[in-house]
Amino acid sequence: MLRSRKGTDLEPSVPELRSGAAQLPDATALDGELVVWDAAGRLAFERLQGRLQRRGEGATRLVEQWPVHFVAFDLLRTSGTGTTRWTYRAAGLRCRRPRPGRGAD
Repeated sequence: MLRSRKGTDLEPSVPELRSGAAQLPDATALDGELVVWDAAGRLAFERLQGRLQRRGEGATRLVEQWPVHFVAFDLLRTSGTGTTRWTYRAAGLRCRRPRPGRGAD
């Protein structure tokens, strides 16, 4: 489930992120930011705000025009195990380890 810092369910506003989230192990928590880039490659905060105000069919219509991306910057929990006390190296290795059947290259 994709939740805001305040606990709001964001999934209805960003349907394009569901498939990526489904590939994570159960009970995984990431910290990160939702972003939308404009045609020049700059962050378009106003477009992100517009996307987050739409749900369902309205959000689905904007997926192609203004796709939302999730930029993860911290692994908080994986498979129910807290990682906040792990070293950066241990967390980084865990993030890169391929898992069978989950798109491992």
